[in-house]
Amino acid sequence: MRRAVEADTPADAKASRKAAVDAAAKPSQLANPQKATTSKKARGIRIATSIVQGKVFFHNPTNGGDYACSAAAVNNPTKNMVFTAGHCVHGGAGGTWATNWVFVPAYYNGSRPYGTWSAKTLTSFNGWINSSDLNYDIGVANVWDNGSSKLVNTVGGMGLGYNYGYVNTVTVWGYPAAFGYDGEVPYVCQNIGTWQDGSRVQNGCTMVEGASGGPWLRDYNETTGLGTEIGVTSTRTDPPAYIDSPYFDNKIQTIYDNTANG
Repeated sequence: MRRAVEADTPADAKASRKAAVDAAAKPSQLANPQKATTSKKARGIRIATSIVQGKVFFHNPTNGGDYACSAAAVNNPTKNMVFTAGHCVHGGAGGTWATNWVFVPAYYNGSRPYGTWSAKTLTSFNGWINSSDLNYDIGVANVWDNGSSKLVNTVGGMGLGYNYGYVNTVTVWGYPAAFGYDGEVPYVCQNIGTWQDGSRVQNGCTMVEGASGGPWLRDYNETTGLGTEIGVTSTRTDPPAYIDSPYFDNKIQTIYDNTANG
């Protein structure tokens, strides 16, 4: 099942290069971080990593290619939500929905210590699906249970927030797979600042292709591997110097409400 979500933002948001934060828009927390409730030892993990983040694999029916992205589990009532970039679930204007979509938490050099979780539904905004508008380059997967286990109960789930403004300190996870990276291990840019880039948010992390969809986390806790997700890696500059995310505003409430019980 695939779903398009309308957003409560102007249809011409793509053309807007300046977007002021509404003074009345207060930071909102849709979901609080949750630790895993089941115990499972991970094998093959050789670096300190958050087991809540991971790698995405999918097939693009439009060009027949197989691709990879990054993502993170997010806490929700049905304990099965994954946040990523919109282009990691749908090809945008002229494209179609990804197939064979799976999320592998804590993927490391071929190891899948917490299993492979297949998408039940994929969701993005009409702004991305119809227009490839980067302000809506956000995707959500609701995954099937793995046997009797639920994703968030198994690895934990990030919190989810919006309207936190453009200036924050975040930790970014991802699986870059170009410019000397091979996509086989996770990398992290820790405690870096963000700023406004037109209508989007930017930071100085130099991750590249493969890192798309990786979480931008406020209040990241190294011990638990949890934080509050307020962005996803969407695009990079050329040459690699900065990465951008859509600004997480009220549209995040919209997509969460449409997928929270999926």
